[in-house]
Amino acid sequence: KHVFVDDIRFHALEPLGASCIEAPAIRLEPPADNYAALDAALARLAEYRWIVFTSANGVSAFFRRLMESGRDSRAIGSARVAAIGSATADALASYGILADLVPREFRAEGVLDAFREWAERGKEPAISPGDSVLIPRAQEAREALPEGLRRMGAQVDVVPVYETVAACENGPDIAKKLMDGAIDLVTFTSSSTVTNLIRALGGAAPLRRVTIAAIGPVTAKTCRKNGVEPAIVAEEYTIAGLTEAIQQHFANGAGEHE
Repeated sequence: KHVFVDDIRFHALEPLGASCIEAPAIRLEPPADNYAALDAALARLAEYRWIVFTSANGVSAFFRRLMESGRDSRAIGSARVAAIGSATADALASYGILADLVPREFRAEGVLDAFREWAERGKEPAISPGDSVLIPRAQEAREALPEGLRRMGAQVDVVPVYETVAACENGPDIAKKLMDGAIDLVTFTSSSTVTNLIRALGGAAPLRRVTIAAIGPVTAKTCRKNGVEPAIVAEEYTIAGLTEAIQQHFANGAGEHE
């Protein structure tokens, strides 16, 4: 199978017989405010009860900026740390931080559910009225998490630590490969990769000719919003989870575009 991948980590499919064509649809750049909001938050880290990291990229950007200011992980102090997803938790661990909370479902709604369940496990309330919560994340992202935390009474600071911009520059060539049947499968690991690739292709029509794999329900919803139905949606919202879902899909005899 010829697989069009938006993340180099999907080259794990190659030992399984796939031929991967890597073409990231996004690249990461500094946020539009040149870290002004992040720097302000870093100056008052001691005030936060929770810091919620939504991606491994957010972890890397946060700690890189923290260390550029002459500090390290100890600056987090007594703040508890939540991570959306095992990859995000692993990124935190590389800086010596073990996440206090990793939800079962790797998306914003899963974090909110985990906060609600915190007290049910015999702990004190995870969020009390007036608690300060910091969310370092992409410039553009869903508002479900900060809005949900505010409904719990938290004072939420959402600070951009990076910005995703379109990176796919050979859209016409990719569109031709898709239309000609030279690509069997396209992977999407975020909503922004969906919208940016569709923009580069000049529309969603070429994607309707191939099998689409989405890393989770949020990305799948963005596909459907743009008229593209994913045949594969990972149950675990990670690269490894999607890789496994792709393998199972084709092992079960699926191979033609559905």
